[in-house]
Amino acid sequence: MANSETKVSEKKSSSGSQAASSALLAWIDDEIQQLKAQLPQLERAAAEAAEGLDEADVIRRHVLLHPERFTPHERDSMIEKAQLLAAAQNRAEVTAESVRERIQFCEAVALALRSALSAGETAASGAPAPTAPIRTLAVFQAVEAERLQIARDLQQGPAQAFADIVLKAEILDRTAKRAPEALPVELEEFRTMVRTAVESLRNYLFELRPDSLDELGLVATMKRFSVEWGDRTGVNCRLTVVGEDRRLNPSHEEGIFRIIQEALANVARHSGAGAVDVTLTFEPEMTIVNVRDEGAGFDLDSTEHGAGRPLGLVQMRERAEALGGEFAIMTLPGHGTEVEVRLPVAT
Repeated sequence: MANSETKVSEKKSSSGSQAASSALLAWIDDEIQQLKAQLPQLERAAAEAAEGLDEADVIRRHVLLHPERFTPHERDSMIEKAQLLAAAQNRAEVTAESVRERIQFCEAVALALRSALSAGETAASGAPAPTAPIRTLAVFQAVEAERLQIARDLQQGPAQAFADIVLKAEILDRTAKRAPEALPVELEEFRTMVRTAVESLRNYLFELRPDSLDELGLVATMKRFSVEWGDRTGVNCRLTVVGEDRRLNPSHEEGIFRIIQEALANVARHSGAGAVDVTLTFEPEMTIVNVRDEGAGFDLDSTEHGAGRPLGLVQMRERAEALGGEFAIMTLPGHGTEVEVRLPVAT
């Protein structure tokens, strides 16, 4: 009798999961249609911005070549207009690309859901409900969010810096023709801009994929990253290494670095803490990572089970579990946050 009741309960659970997956699939299909309807308009806006920029660029070059024909206010206005149009074009292109990528990941998730639903329909009676679609959705959302963040960082950082360098080069050309005596000062400013842009790009590439991770290992990479992250955010990052430093499996080193990177990003964005402690513990059969701050903290239960589950937590947990490890987070409002990952030594 109990066995029969269990089977009935499992059937209801499976049926409920199938219904939830079907509802999610319908929502995703509707989202795809809406995004596809928006895309032509966004592409037109990007094309119009590009045309406007071409016209403004012709005028700007004319101003730079013949500055004596324009007042200082007219010259500044033309240059500013070109810069604003360039920024508008960049934003339009980034938005359109973001929509394209969202369509792609929605279509991929829809395909995964349809496969799961099909498998559920043909599965034996009483089979457990598939849970892969929700995990798949979270993974695709994380990938999309990371791509969008990369695009924004490029736009606001290296892309803008090199656009300023191009403009400064044109000013140098004008200065060389009209006031050669001022050229040394302008050249020094130009060199400073180039050095700053190159350093910014190097830091950006380091955060994307540190070369030192392959060459020097996790500890050396974290020593540099903790200092640079602290300088950039104003949060004191204290790194402690317990046990004998050793090289780990490359996938473990990258996974640990990404988890720490995400944990520190959360500290900077949400905690309001003035300091954070990162501890790497090397045991004979285990590597333990601990990131602890004394900031604002949050309600873990409502956050993890709410509608807007943070993708950062999903990413950290997914990385740890993919490496065969355990992920834990301890936090309370007003009492800070502690993230801990325990990874067995890879053989």
